Amino acid sequence: MDVAPLHPVASLAQRAPGRGAMLLLALFALAWAVVEGVFGARLQLHYSLMQVVWCRYAVHLACLGLLVGWRAPSRLWRTRRLGFQLSRSLLMLVMPASFALSLAAGDRPGTVWALFWVAPLMILGFARLALGERVPRWVWAVAAIGSGVAAVMAEPALPRSLAGAVLPIVMALSFSIYVVMTRALRDEPVQANLFFTALGVFALLTPLMPFVWVMPNLHDAALLAGIGIVGLLALWALDRACERAPVAQVAPTLHVHLLCMALVEWGAAGEAFTHRDLLGAAWIGLALLALWLWQSALERTPAT
Repeated sequence: MDVAPLHPVASLAQRAPGRGAMLLLALFALAWAVVEGVFGARLQLHYSLMQVVWCRYAVHLACLGLLVGWRAPSRLWRTRRLGFQLSRSLLMLVMPASFALSLAAGDRPGTVWALFWVAPLMILGFARLALGERVPRWVWAVAAIGSGVAAVMAEPALPRSLAGAVLPIVMALSFSIYVVMTRALRDEPVQANLFFTALGVFALLTPLMPFVWVMPNLHDAALLAGIGIVGLLALWALDRACERAPVAQVAPTLHVHLLCMALVEWGAAGEAFTHRDLLGAAWIGLALLALWLWQSALERTPAT
């Protein structure tokens, strides 16, 4: 029985891996926006960022245990690159820590995000240097357009200190290296990649929990669980995207997160779209449409 029509996304991913990877990155961006704009924004009590991150990865590990571990637990930790896996996991702690420290240094969130969104350009650079992936000039151009539009949409102010300027770049670096390392792990089982991503952060933060723990109420406990579940979906989509196509081919798709955040904020908080938002969304949409149409040409050329 031919089941391909029942799975149009999977079928597209097989026939056009670049476009399949773009769809998976769009899913990652949407899930990330839901984590931030829906679950995170509705927490009623004040929690340290470290507690939120710990809860996220505790739920992440519990879900993996329920989905995979109860049948074959060893599938979760079976890897040929243990040191590489754990090193990659640390980047998922560096990223939120850099964000929190940036805000503590006095930066506005818009300033942090404006600097962070150079990340797709960094991914292209690291993919070229570390993986030897070929990056066509027009992919650089699409990434540059997205990063420029992101800076305008975020309405940044000047950083208030050197730390305020450096920490968002550290945040972008940690995310960019994580994506490139995920591509390097494309031959490893996805469940092992997801397990070690959570395990390193969970193990490092667990000793800190007695000092920062605030008991969540039932409402917040449900939201923290939602952060973990949707966060796991986001990282699964990112892992699968990096498995299917070179990141140098699809990295600018990450800018769709800006569109997802605008939609989430409009739907959840009722924030009106500004002319800047609409113009930025149009630019990003056109750039990503061009990237989508060029995927077939990319797949006909050597990736490295």
